[in-house]
Amino acid sequence: MGKARAAPKAPRARSNVSQPRSSATLVRGSLGAMSEQAQESSGRDPQPADNVSAPEFALDPQRLLRIAGVTREVLEEARRIRPEPGAIDHLRRVHSQIQEELKEALPPALYEELDELTPDIRDGTLEELSLAHAEILGWLEGLFQGTQLALQVQATRALDQMRRPSLPRDRRGGDSDEPDSRYL
Repeated sequence: MGKARAAPKAPRARSNVSQPRSSATLVRGSLGAMSEQAQESSGRDPQPADNVSAPEFALDPQRLLRIAGVTREVLEEARRIRPEPGAIDHLRRVHSQIQEELKEALPPALYEELDELTPDIRDGTLEELSLAHAEILGWLEGLFQGTQLALQVQATRALDQMRRPSLPRDRRGGDSDEPDSRYL
């Protein structure tokens, strides 16, 4: 028996990130359970936590966690089911929906990285679909770990800055030209 191969990658349309978003975002599809989520506006622009994100793009970690959860469940289901054509077609549709959700949720640079690492499954077998889901899940878990590491480094730096001793000030609240009368 010959091994089935994944179809060659076709160029995918990239999302336009520069479009302004409203204060409420509708999360589409079964991944978001058609729930409307209000984005809090604190009066200042969100700053990216890493150098990969574009300044005008803010990651939504909750959305990425939901996508990772769905991907994990789909992977587990793919391992349990029998390879029936209807089930495999459903897994293909879910895989393409996960790809679309990730395209919308990630900055273009991160999505391109993921897109280069994962195969384009059009006529893939159950095993190939399982492998593609495992690759997406592994990449997302690596992204989460990298984000956690960056936050820990940032917190450590802030703590170090707070612990640095400041220059001692005169007890009277200001600098004075008078010599200190204390002995030792």
